[in-house]
Amino acid sequence: MPLYPYIYVNADGTARELHADERAWLETEYTLGDGAAPHVKDCYDDRNGWGELNGYLERADLPAGMPVADAPAENPNKPMSIDEFIAWLGKKGVRATKSDSPPTVPGQKRPPEK
Repeated sequence: MPLYPYIYVNADGTARELHADERAWLETEYTLGDGAAPHVKDCYDDRNGWGELNGYLERADLPAGMPVADAPAENPNKPMSIDEFIAWLGKKGVRATKSDSPPTVPGQKRPPEK
């Protein structure tokens, strides 16, 4: 069985195989500019928007001789609840709160209530 063409680089720089759900996500067809589409790093050293090393990478771009760990048994990208997402953002230094009203951009006027 041939090796899957993509691997995942962890934040600590180690690499691992992909969970079946991650493979399905990478194989899904997306339209150009779709924010839900996965990002594949251009090279091993590329960092994401948070300045972290982790991300999907073509196996051919992995440094020679670097070991690749087995795929995780559970999906590492399971959906988060709103509270889990707010906590995750907090760990990244982003202040987020829950609100019953639609989001607004600072300085933008909110449309009148119906």
